[in-house]
Amino acid sequence: MNYLINLFSIFSSTSILLIDHDRALYAELLVSGLVLGLGLWVFAAFFGRLFYKPYQLTIGQHILCGFLVVLLTSSIPTVYATSTYLKPSLAALILNWRDALVQNKDWNDQQFKRQYYEIKKLGLEDFTAYPAPEQGGKLIPVTKLETRIKSSQIISDDAIANFNFTYPLLSTVIGATQNVSAEKVNKDVNEYLNLHTGTAYPIDRGVQLAVTQISTELETKISHVILLIRLLLIFKIIFLYGICFGWIAYVSLKQIQIHSSHSSVSKNI
Repeated sequence: MNYLINLFSIFSSTSILLIDHDRALYAELLVSGLVLGLGLWVFAAFFGRLFYKPYQLTIGQHILCGFLVVLLTSSIPTVYATSTYLKPSLAALILNWRDALVQNKDWNDQQFKRQYYEIKKLGLEDFTAYPAPEQGGKLIPVTKLETRIKSSQIISDDAIANFNFTYPLLSTVIGATQNVSAEKVNKDVNEYLNLHTGTAYPIDRGVQLAVTQISTELETKISHVILLIRLLLIFKIIFLYGICFGWIAYVSLKQIQIHSSHSSVSKNI
């Protein structure tokens, strides 16, 4: 289900960007899709007559052809918008995900709980005055560099895991790794603590490490994402039109059989 939601999010965001930047072109692409869809509708009616001259499309087949016109009308602008505006659209999508994650109370509570027990397991800090999360504890002792790095590593790794779960299609295509390298975490923690001595490493900064890694990986795979989306759209259209024309061929051939049997009965009489 998440794959379908991902596709819809990508399609809608790229189409919105196209509308914002060039409404005239969007309208032209819509008209092109409409004309192509109506042309195929007319051809569908002719297609049945190739098998049986008196053939007429059924109500159900007209409904399917009408649905395919709507699908094709919306797909033509989407294919163009995807190739042109996919990169800024995905960048905005990632930033929206980052902001939503940082503000997600449940995720932050889970983060705190995991960090508490993982850092306690290291045995480097004194937890005497720091009660567990279940007992209302709100703080974690992170006086050592090792525990601060561990804390930020947990944040960034869990952020990537959340991205992989929320956007499985993008994660599959770009191959987002499950963790941020210890070298990057160590560098970022040191930079932050040098500027903000005596403070805790913030969650949003750890999430930003994950965002940076995902964006970097996405940058190298953007052409693959565009190709995949184009192929999915084309396959969907071909598949549905295949069903439509297959249905028409089947019904028209059945009518030939019925007509032939009636003719045989009439001759026998």
